[in-house]
Amino acid sequence: MSHDGTRWWLVNASPDIAAQIEAAPALQPRGERGTPIAGMLLTDANVDHMGGLAVTRQMGEHVFELYSSATVRALAMEQRAFAAFGQAPHRWHTVAPEQIFTLDGALRVRVVPIGGATPGYDGRQPRADAVVAYEISAVGGGASALFAPVFPTVEAPLLAAARDADLAFFDGSFWSDDELSGIGVEKAARSLGHAPVGGSDGSLAALASIPQCGRRFFAHLNNTNPLLDPSSCAFHEMARQGFELAEDGMELVL
Repeated sequence: MSHDGTRWWLVNASPDIAAQIEAAPALQPRGERGTPIAGMLLTDANVDHMGGLAVTRQMGEHVFELYSSATVRALAMEQRAFAAFGQAPHRWHTVAPEQIFTLDGALRVRVVPIGGATPGYDGRQPRADAVVAYEISAVGGGASALFAPVFPTVEAPLLAAARDADLAFFDGSFWSDDELSGIGVEKAARSLGHAPVGGSDGSLAALASIPQCGRRFFAHLNNTNPLLDPSSCAFHEMARQGFELAEDGMELVL
């Protein structure tokens, strides 16, 4: 995201961050060893949302600013591949649920509490700030975007943020709680920190209960998810409720 097309902020840094930069001209260097990426906002400490830091340039004069909860920062600092971002010249800011801060003096960011637990490599310990979402708008007001790529349940703070968002991205990892059993993995979606999309108690039913006032996307899909098949019943149910799937290379302007 960017307010001027010059300085860009990433929500999370996935392990394929290099490929993403190569595919997005706006994120490519404009000078030797330069980058238009100002920093990252991390929603959680899962490897698929933080692993890209390991392949991001850590040494040099460029300053990356990172924002995350205290729990996510503490977990990152325990990993040698990420610890350099906690040292100068970089700046790693810790934020708390419901905190509001600004980026570049132009973007207003509110931290939406999600709850949940830490990743599997930390024993999935319940923490109030293990996972957060971000609500982003211009400082002067106007349209807003919500980024919530991970959540174990749909609670009131997320519903309220979704109700006000003109553009929203939600956790679409799994369609059903027992989806992984089909490939011989005896782990439930909820045990991994992801609310399943489908079912009477799934996130689609909860989110569809609020009025639609903008575009709503599911992202972060596992390759077992039937939503990836446009001919599936799951896909048609999602579309019927007014939701879309996020796609690689999408460019959206608010």
